[in-house]
Amino acid sequence: MPWWCPLCLLLSLSAVQGFGGLYESTDAHPQEARVDAAGRRCKATLGHALGDAWIGCVIDELLAEQEAAKAAGSDAYFPIVPHDLSPLRPKAGTARETGYHHHDLFKNLLRNCSCDIDEVGSSAVRQETWTYLPPDPCPDGAGAGTAFSYKAGFLPAGNDLSLGETGPLTEAQAQELCLASKACAGFTFQAQRGGPNSKYNMIFKSESDDVTPASGWHTFKRRSNGECVVPKPIPYVVDVLRESPPVFIVNDFITPADCEHMTGHTIPKMGRSVVGGGGTSSWRQSYSVNMAPDFDDPFSPVTALARRKFAFARQFAGYSTVEGDGQEPINAVYYKDNGDQYRPHCDGECNGGRYSFGSRIATSLVYCDVADQGGHTLFTRSGLKIVPKSRQMLFFGYFFNGSTAVGDKMDDGHTEHSGCPLRKGHKWIATMWFREGVTAEKDWQYYSRKSRGGV
Repeated sequence: MPWWCPLCLLLSLSAVQGFGGLYESTDAHPQEARVDAAGRRCKATLGHALGDAWIGCVIDELLAEQEAAKAAGSDAYFPIVPHDLSPLRPKAGTARETGYHHHDLFKNLLRNCSCDIDEVGSSAVRQETWTYLPPDPCPDGAGAGTAFSYKAGFLPAGNDLSLGETGPLTEAQAQELCLASKACAGFTFQAQRGGPNSKYNMIFKSESDDVTPASGWHTFKRRSNGECVVPKPIPYVVDVLRESPPVFIVNDFITPADCEHMTGHTIPKMGRSVVGGGGTSSWRQSYSVNMAPDFDDPFSPVTALARRKFAFARQFAGYSTVEGDGQEPINAVYYKDNGDQYRPHCDGECNGGRYSFGSRIATSLVYCDVADQGGHTLFTRSGLKIVPKSRQMLFFGYFFNGSTAVGDKMDDGHTEHSGCPLRKGHKWIATMWFREGVTAEKDWQYYSRKSRGGV
């Protein structure tokens, strides 16, 4: 059984008793105490539980314990094999000797131990300053007086408003009526559009974030209020935690006001988070909802955040990805209950596969609320631990040395990561994934289907 096989991982884990709350059982795995004890001994020796040094120490401790137990004729040990580091994996030729699930079990028990150790997190290898110049929201006055943006598609059921309308309206009449109500976020209608005097049955909405593309439907989204002020450069301090594949922390990336706007807007609408392929799972315990940036609305906090993220990906990280309607929405995620977590996973390629055009190349997370205890972001096969601060952005890419040519080898395990269990407080993050080459016609969903053989 190859150590990298995702299906093998799921099959082997299904036969393993739940550990540390990671699976349906709330009981700890019988081996968890041994791995945890070794991890804490190494933490005491090294002064931290970070990186290859700590992981290597734990492996050596468990191997020595195993050898001593076998010499004494005892089976009281964790059945571990020698491992390579950076990224963590069984040494060639050893994975089959004790079965794949022992390696995966070790990795997950090690993750549990690291998550439960409070410390400041991994240190930067260097620090830089990145200066961002926001785009002019109203170049040459364009858009200064435009209150609505048009989208082809419909707004989903719910959030309907009654504004006293008595029948069909022209688009101009509907806009005037919507502007007169603070609660109105836009309107949608189904028809073959005619001239300016054509009238339609309008459906007014208190929410207008998620426009579903559909033939024959039309939506006018009310733009956010804002001023046409010439933007000024904004400097950001960037901590480089790893050069390749890159891991960056950007401090004060989002304002408190924008965090307040987004958390207040999303939390009431959230449902249980889903995993790849759809459906809920104990693998991902949180609540989430998508935020779709409207790139025709320059004053929207969601749009501004997305544009700033894309600018960082291009200007600092060196990717050619650009904002547009073909990119994935921002996923707002809320961890609110004790034990909420996201178990080890990869957002994109992390098994050393080759880059295919249109697939994911990088991830970013903005932290608005951070937990009082727990809730760290842990790179499970490299030992990097992010103990986030409010308003920071975490950015990491899946390429070595910035290469994004089709056919290039991508990450082979460094970017596997996990959201540690929440122990106290709450955590809210805005996650966005980046792709190169997507368009409105061939968007992220097209390339996702293509990668699964559906196109």
